[in-house]
This record gives sequence, structure tokens and C-alpha cells, in this order.
Amino acid sequence: MPMHQLANLIKHELTDNLTSGRYILTSIVCIVLCLISIVLMSHDYQHREKETNLARGISTPPQPLSLLAKGTNEVRPVIPNFHPRYNVIGQVFMRFGEERHIFELFETPDFVYIVSIILSVLTIFLSYDSICGEKETHTLSLALSNSLRRSTFLLGKWIGGYISLFLSFCPAMLLMFIYIFAFSGVPLSSEYFLRLGGIIGFTLIYLSVFFTLGLLVSALVHREATSLVLCLSIWMVWTLWIPRLALLTTRTIAPAPSEGEHRQMKEQVVTEHDITEEQREILWSMDDDYISKIDRQIELGKNLARLSPLASYVYGSTTLAQTGISDYQDHRRRLFAWLKRNARQEGKWSLFVHRSQPLARSLSAVWIDLQLLLLWNILLFMGANLAFQRYDVR
Repeated sequence: MPMHQLANLIKHELTDNLTSGRYILTSIVCIVLCLISIVLMSHDYQHREKETNLARGISTPPQPLSLLAKGTNEVRPVIPNFHPRYNVIGQVFMRFGEERHIFELFETPDFVYIVSIILSVLTIFLSYDSICGEKETHTLSLALSNSLRRSTFLLGKWIGGYISLFLSFCPAMLLMFIYIFAFSGVPLSSEYFLRLGGIIGFTLIYLSVFFTLGLLVSALVHREATSLVLCLSIWMVWTLWIPRLALLTTRTIAPAPSEGEHRQMKEQVVTEHDITEEQREILWSMDDDYISKIDRQIELGKNLARLSPLASYVYGSTTLAQTGISDYQDHRRRLFAWLKRNARQEGKWSLFVHRSQPLARSLSAVWIDLQLLLLWNILLFMGANLAFQRYDVR
């Protein structure tokens, strides 16, 4: 009997939602935003690819899935001219210092940005009145008058609502994939299909967090307007404030020299136009110390920012797209090793070719963020269930 009631609830929820104006409007907005984003990012990808082809002595082509999650792909260190001189070593830090190393992940208007900011708000608009809205229309007490368990009712609302949400996003995703495969000109191997599937999986789990948040708040209040205001307030703090406050706090707890300060300290070591072997080793040691401080700052910032599901979604998606912080650090490590090796040889410089991290390593890196997103879903649904058990349906 409970399973039959649950199936009827899901069917009723799907019918009501998919014929409602806001779900149709959500679907249209998703299509427009996703198509605009993928077209713009495709042109950006082609531009960055041309820049790579024109570069001399270094090969760091843009990652194919940077179409969806640009991440740190654009701020990886690039050396314009190769010569084992101190000024070249200093230029390595021009694009990835303390000022830019994490904030770049939250600013690019790619698919991940659209999902993390815009679509998360739209998701809230689809669930904020799940319970209190039915109370205001006096259908909630009627639905629970036929020996229907409240937990079954809540589960039916969640499943039916979330399937409706998924179906609303499907046209946008389908059109976006058609454009990527048919018109973007970006080569995608079988591994990229798996990574792309992982990004979509992260997207669906991330959006379910905010759908469940709307359900929880709806079960705590008795008016639709109150629920909407409270949901948007929580969203603002959770997605806009916490990640940035975490990063600002990190700079206070684990300070690191700025790029300019680090460069000035290195300039004090060089006393002549041509540096000696001993001076070069000292400069490299200073670089290693600077990088270790930056990496400690990055790691602490990531952990604090994960108090927000937005950070977990961004870190997980960019890692799967091979544009995440771990990919950036691996690129930097390989580049510096190449610099030192060629400088010590004092001969013809070899071409630097970066090898991206394998899929297994990327999956291992995103595991903690996947767990956190699932944990948020579980905690929010448990809270919604507890609140609804005490809810006055009259």
C-alpha cells in the first residue's frame, strides 16, 4: 500500500509540475543560458588554441572540457622566451600568484558557473513552496487525511519534484552536447565522455542540494513568501559569502608573500647581469619555499570553502574537466622540473609537453567533494522529514 501511494504521489507531482508555467520557463531559461555559454566558450577555446599554436618552446594546449569548466586552464604559467636567466624564472609567477590562484574558479561564465549560480537559484524557485504552498491552498490537510504517512508524502514530493527538475534541464543539456560534438570542433576521446558524464552527475547532485533546501524551508514555515525570502537568504550566504570569506580567512591564517614581494627578495640575490650556478640554485630554493606557502594556503582555503556546496561542485567539476587546482599544481610542478633540467644542461632547450592527469587520479581527487554533496542532501532531507513530522497542516 505505501508503495502504491508513493507511486501515485510521484505521478501526480510530475503531472502538475511539467504542465506548470514555471517549469516550462525554467526549461527555456536553461536552454538559452547553456547555448549562449557553450557558443562563447567554444570561441574562447579556439582563441586559446591559436595562441598555443603561435607560442614558441612550450606546449600547453587548452583542455577540451574547459568548454564546460574553464577553471585554472587560463592562468597556468607560461614562459614567452626561453633562456636560463633569472628574469625568465621570475616571469613564471606572473599568472598564478596569491591574488588569482583560487578566485579564478568562481568568475568564468561557463557551464559550471551557470549551474552553480543561476540554475541553483532556479532550483530553489521550483521547491520553496512544496509544503507551505499546499497548506495555503488547503490541499495539504486533504492529502494527509487518507491515512497517508507524512514521510511517504514528503518522499513523493521530493522524487516527483526532482524528476521534474531533471526533465526541465534535459533539453538544454541535449542541445549543448549536440553543439559540442557537431559544431565546436573540439576533439573528444572516450575518456572525455566519461569525464563529461561525471560533470553532469556532479551537476545533478549539486542541484538536488538546493531542491532539498527548498523542501526543508517549506516544511519549516507556513507562508510561501516567507519561505522564498528565507531560501534566497540562505542561498546568498551559502554560495556567495562562504567561499569568499573562507579564502579571505585563509590569507589571514596562512599568509604568503605577494608576487611582487617574492620577486624583490629574489632580485636581492642577483648582484650581476649574469647569474652564477650557486645563485641560480638559491633562486630555485626560494621559488620552492614560495610555492609551498602558496600550496598550504590553497589547501586550507579549499577545505574552508567546502563548507559551501558550491565549492565542492566547482572543485569536483573542474577536476573532472582537467582544469582544477590539482591539475594546475601538477602542471606547475612539471614545468619547473623542465626549467631546472634544461637550465642545468645549458644546451638547446627541449619542448615542454604537459601530460594531463589520468582519469583514475581525477576520480580519486573528487571523491571527498562527491561525499560532501551527498551528505548535504542527506542532512537536508532528514531535517525536512523531522520538520514535517511536527508541521501543522491545518
